Amino acid sequence: MSLNDTASDPESGAKTTRPIFFGLGLTDRQKSTRRVLLSALVLLALAVGVPPLASSLAASSADEPTTVLRSQEAMPIRVAPAVLTDSYEVERLFTGALVAERRSRLSFERPGKIVALQVDEGDRVEPGAELAVLDRRRIEARRLTVAAELAEAKAVLAELEFGPRLETIATADAELQSLVAQARLAERNLVRRRDLVDTAAISREEYEESFYALRVAEARATASEKTLEELKAGTRKERVDAQAARVQALNARLADVDHELEDTRLVAPYAGAIARRHRDEGAIVAAGEAVFDLIEDTRLEAWIGLPASAASRLVVGDEVELRINGRRRRAVVKSLRSELDPGTRTRNAVFSVATTTADQIVAGQVARVALTEAVRQPGYWVPASALTPGERGLWAVYVVEDGSAEGGGGAQKVARRDVELIHTEGGRSYVRGTLQPGEQVVVAGGHKIVAGQRVEVVTDAS
Repeated sequence: MSLNDTASDPESGAKTTRPIFFGLGLTDRQKSTRRVLLSALVLLALAVGVPPLASSLAASSADEPTTVLRSQEAMPIRVAPAVLTDSYEVERLFTGALVAERRSRLSFERPGKIVALQVDEGDRVEPGAELAVLDRRRIEARRLTVAAELAEAKAVLAELEFGPRLETIATADAELQSLVAQARLAERNLVRRRDLVDTAAISREEYEESFYALRVAEARATASEKTLEELKAGTRKERVDAQAARVQALNARLADVDHELEDTRLVAPYAGAIARRHRDEGAIVAAGEAVFDLIEDTRLEAWIGLPASAASRLVVGDEVELRINGRRRRAVVKSLRSELDPGTRTRNAVFSVATTTADQIVAGQVARVALTEAVRQPGYWVPASALTPGERGLWAVYVVEDGSAEGGGGAQKVARRDVELIHTEGGRSYVRGTLQPGEQVVVAGGHKIVAGQRVEVVTDAS
């Protein structure tokens, strides 16, 4: 393709040959286009921070009346000193789950038929609240029987303790006097008949009948006297004790029946929420068969498996911060398992979490604890904005070459330092590499500068 163009002279009509576009013989329109393009390239070179290119483009257009930025103008930057540290801390999150501090499977202690259920799943209950009731009719009838027997035994015991009535003693005394009188009469009859038998007025047989009649009368009087003495002495202690023992036995039977009646009521042992209902009304349950699951939802624990090294830094009673449902919550280290779990090779830590019914956390939610760990590795903390991508997985930072960054004085040059990114935390990074202690690191805009470029420090950012 020819780089020349043939054109006719507008005055003479003769044909002339001239270079196309960028030659010496350009039209006014072509000259204007060339100036615009060169100016645009200079501005672009200055914007991306390539001074050599901007300088050459400006030189090539020096014969044009276009105004461009000065290629050697120093770029303002901010710097911070590189401080060598021997270690850095890493925050690691460990995940576990919330569990209820107390969880009980509630059941009756005796078999029976459920006649009433007072609560359902999700209901909150207080200690002692009635949850379910068994049929208790037979137990109530048995209680009435035992109560009647107890009343009878108590009455007998009271009578024995009080002793015989005065009327009974008086009757016994009168009976004794009658028997004594009969004995005296029999004695006199015997005396008279003794004289008669000597004179043969009566037979020997009649005399003997009178003799034994006296003995019988005397024996009756003696027995009546002993009975009267016993009545006056009161009831024997042994009889009172025996009756008292019977009363105690009946009291025990009645208490046992009352316990059976209590066992027909299922009550909440502590405040919590009903997690599950296993039975309905009318069901016949055996002793120990589950009816409800109760959890203490206001006292939760976080069970989190930790590596042995992390768990060893915790002490029972320490306060830590848990992350639950996107919120931070204070907790206390309650216990640490004394051995590693063989499956996960972690040591279980239990954290006590105080909650209220208004909190939006429940058992089963995920809980996380953040623990810091020191890593022994020399390096430097630099702002993340100071890093620029390098080669082969490395990064780079730019430093003021002579390290003079005081006062924001005259223009200086920058140099590149290759570094390895070790750890990132928030808006800063921990690096190691060719960076030296005390060097002034460009904290921002590293992607806009190149090694050897002139810069001007305007702020000392620490």
